[in-house]
Amino acid sequence: MQADRRHGLCGLAALAAVSLGGCAQPPARSPSTPAGPLLWPALPERPRYRHEARLRSAASVRDESSGAQLRRALAGDDDHRVSFGKPLAVAARRGRVYVTDTVDRRVFVFDLPRRRTFSFGLRREGELKKPAGICTDDNGLVYVVDSSARRLVVFDALGLYVGHIDGNRDWDRPTAVAAAPDGSRLHVLDVGGVDSDRHRVWSYDAEGRSLGWMGGRGEEPGRFNLPADLTLGPDGTLWVLDAGNFRVQGFDPAGRVVQNWGGVGTAVGQLARPRGLAVDRDGLVYVSDAMFCNVQVFQPDGRMLLALGGRAEADEPGRYRLPARLACDETGRVYVVDQALHKVEVLRRLSEAESDALMRAAPAA
Repeated sequence: MQADRRHGLCGLAALAAVSLGGCAQPPARSPSTPAGPLLWPALPERPRYRHEARLRSAASVRDESSGAQLRRALAGDDDHRVSFGKPLAVAARRGRVYVTDTVDRRVFVFDLPRRRTFSFGLRREGELKKPAGICTDDNGLVYVVDSSARRLVVFDALGLYVGHIDGNRDWDRPTAVAAAPDGSRLHVLDVGGVDSDRHRVWSYDAEGRSLGWMGGRGEEPGRFNLPADLTLGPDGTLWVLDAGNFRVQGFDPAGRVVQNWGGVGTAVGQLARPRGLAVDRDGLVYVSDAMFCNVQVFQPDGRMLLALGGRAEADEPGRYRLPARLACDETGRVYVVDQALHKVEVLRRLSEAESDALMRAAPAA
């Protein structure tokens, strides 16, 4: 890896002070005429998640004070002109939400505390051809897999180029990346292809030196078939969404399989068209499914807890048409990309106290 590392990022205070929740389907009411927060499960059941925000353009985070509106009017600014060509993956840390855009060939950033947006990956040595997976580390570094260029590009929190790993010799179709919190280990997922046996996870040290690979095509534990995503859990488990085998696998730091669950179908806890994978700070595993148009929440052992969202008849909060990748941040929020509706939804787990308060405030049945 070339060049020096830089640091950055800040907090997440700019999101509305609301929480979010999830059951297999959102409440039947239309969110366009809200009768309260959008929760999963819906009241009178005990809610566990709450819908918090939708992010799709600069207008999603703009300052609505009278002074800011006047400045925009005088400058002729139109916040709605900035949006996604085709969002795919998301990463979030300390108030910045990074979204890869495969059509506009950039990373679009929502800087929530500062109520602004910016993008990077468009010029000079950090130029991106087809940004796919993305993640961050505790140092503020942002890692972006460029699927077309077959390289992993490293930026600082503001989008300044730091370095890259060239994978042209080893990778066929790199699609996702996971980084250890301190940046000491990087894992790149190679989906291979229908005609390839190179369905692998490659590992690297902080300097970009290869530490080898694991996987290969197959159905046995430890092997993959068209893997779609990967992430690291808080205990160091490396989780891989083995989409072609309709399962999730977990690996310890030595590469041994410690979890292997899932299955194809439409029953509770099964997978039909899995697209994205995330793990939160408490070890819960989230899997997005484009067939169900929801996000399923699992215990690490594969026991399904609930599902968030549902199929979109209209562009409403908590409804999805083509959910893609996911991310969790240090606050417990979950970020869901919808490629068809060009949005990132922000969901938040409720504390027991918040859940109790909502149940107390609910009208009697």
